[in-house]
This record gives sequence, structure tokens and C-alpha cells, in this order.
Amino acid sequence: MSDKSVCIVGAGVAGLVTIKECKHVGLNPVCYELNSDLGGIWTSDRHGETSNTPRSWDSLITNTTKYVMTFSDYHVIPDTPQYMTREKLSDYYRDYAKYFDLAKHIRYNTRVVRINKTADHAKTGKWEVYTCRTSDFHDGNKRPGLQVSQRDLNLCHVEVFDVVLICSGFFKIPNYPDIPGLESFPGGVHHSFDYRSNKPFEDKQVLVVGNSFSAGDIACDISLVTNKPVELSLGQGTWIQPRVLPGGVSSDRFYSRKKLYNCSAERLNNEMIAMCQMRLDHIGSGINPALPPLNAPYMMGDDIYMKILTDQIRIQGELVGFKGARAEFRNCSISPDIDEVIFATGYSLDTSFLDMDVVLDQGKVELYHMMLPIREVHHTLAFIGFLGGDGPPAPGMELQARYIARLITGKIAPPSKKAMHENVELLAQLSMERKGKYTYHLPLFVISDMIAKDIGVYPYFWRVFFRDPILASRLHKGPIFSAQFRLLGPDSNWDTARATCYRAYDVMTASPNERGIIQIKRDDIRVSNRRRMLKLACGVLVVAALGYVALADSKRWNNVLLQRNYSL
Repeated sequence: MSDKSVCIVGAGVAGLVTIKECKHVGLNPVCYELNSDLGGIWTSDRHGETSNTPRSWDSLITNTTKYVMTFSDYHVIPDTPQYMTREKLSDYYRDYAKYFDLAKHIRYNTRVVRINKTADHAKTGKWEVYTCRTSDFHDGNKRPGLQVSQRDLNLCHVEVFDVVLICSGFFKIPNYPDIPGLESFPGGVHHSFDYRSNKPFEDKQVLVVGNSFSAGDIACDISLVTNKPVELSLGQGTWIQPRVLPGGVSSDRFYSRKKLYNCSAERLNNEMIAMCQMRLDHIGSGINPALPPLNAPYMMGDDIYMKILTDQIRIQGELVGFKGARAEFRNCSISPDIDEVIFATGYSLDTSFLDMDVVLDQGKVELYHMMLPIREVHHTLAFIGFLGGDGPPAPGMELQARYIARLITGKIAPPSKKAMHENVELLAQLSMERKGKYTYHLPLFVISDMIAKDIGVYPYFWRVFFRDPILASRLHKGPIFSAQFRLLGPDSNWDTARATCYRAYDVMTASPNERGIIQIKRDDIRVSNRRRMLKLACGVLVVAALGYVALADSKRWNNVLLQRNYSL
């Protein structure tokens, strides 16, 4: 057991896996959780209490399959649906915490108010952590991002830690766009931060503003309980990617290492556009943005296509203002009187409790693998789970936690300054190339592979190939998920991880089946095949006969020519 004291901020998905990995290497962490339960955004409001952080809503379904959403060393039971509901995923994280006995490390209803460097930080790398009960902090519902007064700090309990790991994530401060006339709008104004259920919006005229995942899901959810079209303001537009591809194949299979590392951006964009266009003509309907999918907003869903085509969801352009209860859009259209408006316009990162600047000018972030601040001398503070982009963050979060736990205990060497700067510039370049600004919407699978190589757990093709060629092919051509990073290297378990990889691949390429496989009786095909075979046989006989005639005729003419030549 290491004698280093470790503070973990947040008991969401990133916090849970970080507690587990710290325990695995012999650390005894303390985790502070703002709410009364673990699981972060996947926690349900079981007692109806007000949440200090955003939570998913009742009807939410994951955008990716179960093996991609879960961790490498605690697998979902086989009969879990391919796509998990909010409730099932919440239960998974609760079971994960119970299996690894994580709850005893968590202090609930505790707010981390401030993290300062100790007086001897330059020598020791230690941190002062100011905490208080959520109910005692000035006002109980005070949200992140507000300035902390000295009075607030005087109410706090102070502890000194050797290491601080921040796992509170991106979803902190709701973003509200500056819309003219919003201040005089007579209806209700909400943010996806507070959205829990469609019940408050029954039979109401609702406007949803946003062009990414939450906006589409919330619009679909509300359309189930209102007989009026849900107005969806898409701003600059969006691409809608289906979860399920033709043949019942999960869209997770699209993001394979073969594609990510061997295809050009042009080809990836072309294939993504084709995938989006399968269900709905984005260009003809005016939904698409001006930029291709790799450089533009996108959302995922399968119901939304029919909702749009049946006018249950009505697509609008950019929201430019309100006149009373009516919304005005860039395309010159005006909505009916709106009862409720929901902004699904994202969040801002909150690091106001930190004694350092993490976000620089123009939004640039200097974090190695989006974890370690490169300007710090000591690697005693790290961010886990500050990931956003293509693909689910769970595999990346787990790899970040494994990396940090091994770094703290000296099991791996710290990165060089040169390597850290090169990584930061690479991530900044990727962000700028894709979005034209430092949004850090990144290819999460690529980041996961980079961290895995640093730990020594990357599933290299040839190393896997000589043990299981079929598995190596699937790792290269198939989807990417956490269990692959338990095949090789430290803390690997080849047999268990291999079985999980095969099972996951089969699940992602097949539909659920409770009845058993039933062959389709197609007498029409048998008749058609017989006719084709008969026609083919007749054709072969005709060709053979013509060939025989031609051959006999050729021999006859050869004999005639020979006789003529002989007579001459």
C-alpha cells in the first residue's frame, strides 16, 4: 500500500474508474462527490432532489453499443441489450462500484470549493483542497463557475494531498446564446442541463435550440407527448448519423483502425455523408451544414428521420430573436407562439476552483493526452475524462486512469518535456483543422490508442496475429472498445479479453435473437434458380454444338486445302 494521499474530484464515470485504478496499484484515494449518488450524468433522480450537475433523462438510449460504453475488466451480462437505456447503464456503473468496493472511498454531498498549491509546493508538489458540505456552501444550489469569496473559504474544511485527480468532466456551466428578445419571452426557458423528462412539456409548443446529440434526442422525446410540431432550430445545420446501419450492424463498426489510420479525410467524409444520406436527404431538405461531417456538428439517432418526415419535428434555421412568444429564424420563418424553449447548446469548462490557468488564450488547452498540465514541474495534478469528440469517452477515461495510477506509483516513467509539447501541439492542430477553433472535438479512439502505447497495452496487429490471426483481423477491421486493451501488456488477461472481443464483435454485427434462426422459405427462388440452370445448360449445349460444327467444318476445309496443295 502506497503512503501517498490521493484526492479525486467527482464520482461520475471517470471518477469511478479512477478510484478503481488507484486501488489496484495500492493507493487509498478519497473521492469528493457533489451529489448524493455516484454515476455522474447517468445517475437517476431517485428521490426527486435537485441536482447540482446535469443528468441524463429517463428515455435516453446510448449512441454506442454496450461493449463500447463499458470498462475492460467488468463486463456486462450477455443478455443486456445491444444499446443500453439510461437506467441499465446507471445500474452497470452501480454494480461496477459494488464489485470493486468503491463506495467506501466516496464522500457524498461534498463540494470542492478550491484547490491551491501548498506553501512548499515547489518542493513537494502537494495541494490544499478546500471542501464543504453542499448545503453549507453560501446557498445550497450554487452551481460551478461562480467566484468564491473568502467567506466561502472560511466555511471549508482543508486537507493536504500529495496528488489531485480532477474527474468532474466538461458538463459544468450551461451555455446560453445571446438571443435578442429572450429577456421578454413570456414562456419557460430551460437548458438541457435540467431536462429530465418530457412530462412537463405535454401538449405544449416547444422550441429546441441546438444541432448536436442532446438537441435531437430531446426533440424526439418531447414529440411523443405533444400534438404540435416540435420546432428544432439547427443553427448552422447538422449531419444526422444512424446508430444502426443496413443489416442491423452497429455504426460502431464504422470507426475501425483500418479506416482511421488508412483512409484520407476526403474518403472518410464521403463515407460519412453516404451513411447520413441513407435515411434522409440532408442536402435536399436543407438540414446539412456547409462543411463535411468531420468539420461540422452532427447528431445520432434513428427515430428522428421519421419525426422529420412526418412533421412531428419541424426543422428551422438559426434562431435570431424573439418577438413576444414567437421565434424568428435566419431563414425568415416565424414560429407559432412558443410555450417553452430548451437550449441544448452545450457547456463551458469550469476550472475556477483551481490555482492555475488550464485554458489559455482563444481556448487553447495545454494538457498532455488531455490529462497532465505541461507547465507543472510535478505530475501531481491531472484531469481524467476531459474528453469530447468522435466516439464514446469510456475507453479513453479508463486508459487515462490506468496511465495516471501507474505514473503516480512509478510504474512508468514520466513523459519528457519534448513529448508533452509535441502531444499538446498535435491535439491543438487536430482541433483547429476540424473545427477552425480550439473546441477540442477530437478523435477519441486515436487518443485512446496513443495512451495505450504509452502504457504498453496497445494491441499491435502482429503481436496479436501470431497468437490469433482471426482476432488480429477483427481488431484491425472492427470496432474499438476497452477490452482490447487487456489483451497485451501490464494487467492483461488474454483469455478473458479475447473471449470478450469475440463476443463484442458478434454482438455488433448481429441483431438480438430470442426465437432462434428461422430459414426463409423461398420456393420462388428455387423455381427461378431451376430456370436459370436450365437456360444455362441449354446455352452450354448450344455453344458446344456450334463449337462441334465449327470444328468439323474447320477439319473439312483443312483437308480440302491439303488436297489442293498436294495436287499442286
